[in-house]
Amino acid sequence: MKNQSLPIFINALSKIWGPLTADLTKHSKQLLETLAANCKDDDWVHTLLANKTPNTIVYRSEEHGFILQAHVEQQGDYSVPHDHGNGWVLYATVTGAVEMGVFHQVIQPDGTLTAVQKDKYLQKSGQCHVYLPGDIHDTKALQDGTLMFRLTSCDFEKEFKEGRLIRYIHNCDRW
Repeated sequence: MKNQSLPIFINALSKIWGPLTADLTKHSKQLLETLAANCKDDDWVHTLLANKTPNTIVYRSEEHGFILQAHVEQQGDYSVPHDHGNGWVLYATVTGAVEMGVFHQVIQPDGTLTAVQKDKYLQKSGQCHVYLPGDIHDTKALQDGTLMFRLTSCDFEKEFKEGRLIRYIHNCDRW
């Protein structure tokens, strides 16, 4: 059913939403993977890709607080290493490919806070990963027209404004 993937996703996610648990992340991941697989022919996705808008709020749940965003990125677009404060997030790639770096927070002997990269991987179309509170990562689009969904547990702008979401711009050790 064309154009039904988003309402089906929102309805199913709303039914299971609650406090952070392994079951919630597992089921949310499954739902987001299904959305990413089933939405490619939907009109709203074609509009996102045609407009090439870097960041669009697709849906915001006033009841539960989760937010589904769509990011259309071009080759080389980069998001510096960051965590999500008290929030958690799932990234699903719909089209294209993204290099995801995984970092760990380290306090140096002089007391400075740094992020040291411990891994990186390629996230291709159809793949989804979960980042919990405290997890640090970066993203780099590898193809033009890469479409990623970002399902957040809360408003990350609020997390940033209140000082919980950290962007590791100048104090990062990257491969």
